[in-house]
Amino acid sequence: MIDALEIRNIRNVEQFQVKINKPLVVIEGPNGVGKTTLLESIYFAATTKSHRTNTEKDLITHEKPYGAVKVTTDKTHEIIISEHGKRTFINKVEIKKISDYIGKFRVVMFAPEDLMLIKGGPAERRYMLDLELMQVSKEYLRHLNTYKRILKQRNILLKKIKIDDDYTFLDILGEQLYEVGSKIYDHRSQFIEALNSKLQIVSNKYGDVNCQLIYEPNVTKEAFIKYLRTKQKQDILYQQTMVGVHKDDFKIVFNGFLAKDHASQGQQRLIAIEIKLALLEWIKEETKENAVLLLDDVLSELDLGRQDLFLKTLPKNHQVFITSAVPIHNAYDFQKIVLQKGVR
Repeated sequence: MIDALEIRNIRNVEQFQVKINKPLVVIEGPNGVGKTTLLESIYFAATTKSHRTNTEKDLITHEKPYGAVKVTTDKTHEIIISEHGKRTFINKVEIKKISDYIGKFRVVMFAPEDLMLIKGGPAERRYMLDLELMQVSKEYLRHLNTYKRILKQRNILLKKIKIDDDYTFLDILGEQLYEVGSKIYDHRSQFIEALNSKLQIVSNKYGDVNCQLIYEPNVTKEAFIKYLRTKQKQDILYQQTMVGVHKDDFKIVFNGFLAKDHASQGQQRLIAIEIKLALLEWIKEETKENAVLLLDDVLSELDLGRQDLFLKTLPKNHQVFITSAVPIHNAYDFQKIVLQKGVR
């Protein structure tokens, strides 16, 4: 459970600190005052990533030299970002490797941007796969980093090598890519299967929503190694590795049809929320620990009946932070944080 939050120079929040004393925290206030920034800051402190940008330097308040977030659980977790990069600390001791920092406390976040899981391209869905898996599995994070390093090496070589050159080093990199790619494939396949079992449980709380994730690997493990051994000329032509787990995807099916084509905006929102709630339970099963649930603008576009149902079925065994532009009255006991004209 998060006991305290301190933010400095993150987006429009120059300075903010608060003690947390409830499992449910409601952050209220009009649009533009920094509600989302509070959740984004917690997410950033847990994952070292932003849910809104791939360029974390964008988080720093304009014309400030650095940004910092400190989250206190049973330990103090701090992340500082500047033009020189990111530095992470636990109990004031610097953690040099990001991989040793991630996963010390875990979060699941829903934000309006998560509709891109349904409406967006494969990159958005792969990002979700990678981020959730690496919060739980250091082995997966290690495999992913290794795969990216080998892929980068192979793509650099593909830009230099000629059709008639010796392929020995290209073959070696291909074999290495296959070995680590196969492990990533297995992790992702098992993750999708486990998440679907949790989705069934979550979906039963909502009468007419039935969604499923279907893993769509770019290529099977067997076809991948065959490709790497026989299609070097094609990769040399395109100057990049054309197949592999770096091009994987999964589709989201709603009542038997693709959600992006057959679900309304409100249904898509509910599907994305359900996926996040399933993730919460998956993390609990895998780690035996409760993750923190961050819900940004979660009630928008849900009718009053679904709003009431959602609030009543919030997971009681997890700490929940929820933002709202309107007062919330029909939730169980909660701590309220009211933001007015931005946080300074």
